[in-house]
Amino acid sequence: MVENKRVYSGSRSNRTRGSRVRLVKNNLALIAVAFIFFAVGYNAQTLSLPGWLKGENSSVRVGDGVSVDVEEIYAKLKERFDGELDPSKVDLGIKRGLVSATQDPYTTYFTAEEYAEFESSLNGQFSGIGAELGKKDELLVVIAPIDDSPASKAGLKPGDVILAIDGKSTEGISVDGAVKAIRGLSGTKVKLSISSDGEQREIEITREDIKVETVKFEKTPEGVGYIKISQFSLDTYAQVNRAVRELNSQGVTKYVLDLRNNGGGYVDSAVSIAGIWLDNKVVLSERFRGKEVQVRRTSSNPTLDLGKTQLVVLVNEGSASASEILAASLNENAEVRLVGKKTFGKGSVQDVVELGSGSRLKITIAHWFTPEGRTIDGEGIEPTLNVEKGTGADDLQKQKAIDLLNS
Repeated sequence: MVENKRVYSGSRSNRTRGSRVRLVKNNLALIAVAFIFFAVGYNAQTLSLPGWLKGENSSVRVGDGVSVDVEEIYAKLKERFDGELDPSKVDLGIKRGLVSATQDPYTTYFTAEEYAEFESSLNGQFSGIGAELGKKDELLVVIAPIDDSPASKAGLKPGDVILAIDGKSTEGISVDGAVKAIRGLSGTKVKLSISSDGEQREIEITREDIKVETVKFEKTPEGVGYIKISQFSLDTYAQVNRAVRELNSQGVTKYVLDLRNNGGGYVDSAVSIAGIWLDNKVVLSERFRGKEVQVRRTSSNPTLDLGKTQLVVLVNEGSASASEILAASLNENAEVRLVGKKTFGKGSVQDVVELGSGSRLKITIAHWFTPEGRTIDGEGIEPTLNVEKGTGADDLQKQKAIDLLNS
């Protein structure tokens, strides 16, 4: 997930940073706690929770070898702790502790207020620095800065490691925890300690209100239709389809689809966009504990016929999640060439469960695989043609894609 996080991966039918979001109403927070333990594969034992949290005379079953003396710990704290004990903070701490036990950076507990912020970022509006964040090798890294954002202007780039936020180490921090720490009111500042290309530096960035323009398109001087997708929001498919139809009406038959520095979003959007070019093809499959649980396909009647049009896709180390889903499906189903650099490698699927209090659990419930059965998680996608220099005034990646189409 990310400073501008999208579920993940991202999508709303909801799914997300390949992420899927299904809103499942659950009126008992206790059942949600039980589900956490079930989801991570535990079996049987009994956990008693404080009455103020669970209601008297109820219990939660947890796994073999797990001893969680929550009630006793709480009683001892009330008896012996030399300080003020806020039951609401204890309650929140228990919930966050249960979730953190998964050791998964994309499994998160949100309060109702936190989820409202998270959801607004999925739709392209939030206040912060404008950077997608993720985890690699237990390090908090920048997946991609958003174009023209404070992060981009400050020189953050894909692969930069964030060592500290406002002087506080990021060791062990979740992605969503980092998001919360970095975001803030427009006009305020945040200080980041960055490790980039082996060198460390401190940067101070002023937060701004971020509005992500998800789709831009143009007809290049070479007559190629260029479409850039910054993230996969709810209306991204409609915007891309509209761009394709307008360019097609101008006689364009060659297209460059730019997914660079796109950290993901709603996977339903990515599947729909694949269907602009692919006719009833597998886009991805999802596997839960090694077993296939769902296959996502495009519909029939694509907008463009790849037998009559050409397509090249641009990717880089900032292309993640739904971007990787789309790029891999086009490459494996139709041999569409990928130009740029190896992608980030996020292939997990998240569900969002709504709790009775209005809070949410975002849980990694599966991993996605390409049409050919390849996993991308932690691996990324190698481009057909590796081109180092991209974006900016001298965009060799974009130019190489145009040259391939016109050669």
